[in-house]
Amino acid sequence: MRHVRSLVAGQGSRVILVFCVVFIGLNILDAWLTGVALGFGSHELNPLLSPTLGSSIPFKALLAVAVVFVLLTIRRGRLLMPLSAGMALVCAWNLLAVWSWM
Repeated sequence: MRHVRSLVAGQGSRVILVFCVVFIGLNILDAWLTGVALGFGSHELNPLLSPTLGSSIPFKALLAVAVVFVLLTIRRGRLLMPLSAGMALVCAWNLLAVWSWM
């Protein structure tokens, strides 16, 4: 925990820590919404994640944690802000897909 604190403190802002949590949370929400949409008959648009990995909450959470760790390690934590905005758009798209299939 001290290592994470030193990485975030070195970048000078607690806002980055908030975006770490937001980015991981949005990835988990994306996996859940993808699973719901696939259950209604929608299709996974990301060919790299295929239907099985795109809706896997543990896989998406671990992938998000890895991205956060790498960005903090290379001192690029501020990139989590636009990445979180992008994930919010992906979640909105998935929510629209779920809503349209209901």
